[in-house]
Amino acid sequence: MYIKIKDNQIEKYPYSINQLKQDNKDTSFPAEMSNERLAEWNVYPVSVVPYPQATYKQNVKEGTPELIDGVWKQVWNVTDKSIDEVNAIHESNRKEAYKEESDPLFFKWQRGEIDKQLWLDKVNEIKQRWN
Repeated sequence: MYIKIKDNQIEKYPYSINQLKQDNKDTSFPAEMSNERLAEWNVYPVSVVPYPQATYKQNVKEGTPELIDGVWKQVWNVTDKSIDEVNAIHESNRKEAYKEESDPLFFKWQRGEIDKQLWLDKVNEIKQRWN
């Protein structure tokens, strides 16, 4: 993963050696490009930063790399999801839980294999979990 700089500003990110070659079709490049050679073309490696841990209530989006102590580093932005986004996740998970967990108990109750309260307890537990 690379970044292309022009006039001390980010020109292109992400950037690749293949893009450098495409941008300079009349130039013959060596098969292996050192970081020093890439710097001659204002192309620099970007250090990969591990994907941050986030909850389902957060969005993670890659930000603009930052130059830290002479090294370009990948940046991750973690933001809270909106109430509507969180509610949509809860609704989707609740529907899935009903389908996978309470529906089988409902059909067992209908066939007389379990007590109705067992099914109702599962429904209430799912409501509590995804409320």
